[in-house]
Amino acid sequence: MPGGPVRRVVPLAPDVTELAFALGAGDLVAAAPAAADHPPEVKRLPRVRHDDVEAILSLRPDLVLATTAGNDARVIGRLRELGTRVFTTDVTSFDRLEQACRLVGRAIGRPDEGVRLAGDVEARCALLGARAAVLPRRAAVYVVWWDPLIVGSPGTFHDDLLKRAALDNEAPAGGGRYPRVDPELLLDPRLEVVVAPDERDLRDGFARIVRSPAGERLASGAVRVLWLPADQASRPGPRLLEALEALVAAREAHENPGSGVRGPGCGPPPEPRNPTPQPQGGSG
Repeated sequence: MPGGPVRRVVPLAPDVTELAFALGAGDLVAAAPAAADHPPEVKRLPRVRHDDVEAILSLRPDLVLATTAGNDARVIGRLRELGTRVFTTDVTSFDRLEQACRLVGRAIGRPDEGVRLAGDVEARCALLGARAAVLPRRAAVYVVWWDPLIVGSPGTFHDDLLKRAALDNEAPAGGGRYPRVDPELLLDPRLEVVVAPDERDLRDGFARIVRSPAGERLASGAVRVLWLPADQASRPGPRLLEALEALVAAREAHENPGSGVRGPGCGPPPEPRNPTPQPQGGSG
C-alpha cells in the first residue's frame, strides 16, 4: 500500500464522511457518497457512488475511507489491487468508535485530532453512563425495521447503545448482526422498552404494527417506545454520542415523569395514520 501525505480523501459511507470532518479534515474530502448530508459543508461536495470503482479512482484519492459493514468488500479489494490506500472501520461499540477516531486520525494525517476526538467520546460516554447507572435496568430491543421486524443483535453498536443506557438487549444472538425476527418477540412479557430511529418509514411501520396482533403490548403502552434522532442513531460515527444522549434523556423522562426532564423520544406513541405505501428498506 503506498504511503506519503494525504491530500485527497474519498469516504464511501456517511459515518466515515462525518468522521473525516470531525477530525478537522473536511478540506481534504474530494467527494462524498450520495447519502452523506452532515455536516452542511458536505452538501457542496461532488457525489460519488460507493460501488463505482472507476468513478472513485477518477477522483485521484490518496486515501479512501470505508466501512466493513456498509461497503462491498469486492469494491474495497479491487481498489486495493489497483494500488489505492483504503482504510476500513468496523464500529460495533463506543469503544470501537473511540479506536476508529484514533486510527483514522493517524491514517488521515491528523493524529492529534484523533486523540482529542477519542478522548471526547470516552469522556461523554462516562458522563452518560453515570446518568444511566441510577436508572432501573429494563429489557429492550432496538428496532431497525418494523415490517419485517429487524432488530439489532448482541455485538452491534445498537446493542452497546442499549447497554450504556441501562437496557438489556432481548434480541436473539447467533442470527447475524441484524436478524429478521418473528413479530411475536414484541409480545414477550419480559420486554419493557423498544428503541427505534425516528423517521417517516419507521413511524409508518409502527402505525401498521400497532394495529396487528403482534403490536398489542405496544398499543396498550405495556411496552414503551423511545424514538431517537434517526441519522445519529443509525450511523456509527461521532454523532452516535447524540443518540446515546437522547436515549438516556428519554429514559430519565420516562422513569422520572415528575422531574421536568424532557427527552426527545419520551412522548406518547404516535397516532396511527393511513400512510402512503413505502418501499421497504433499512435506515441510511
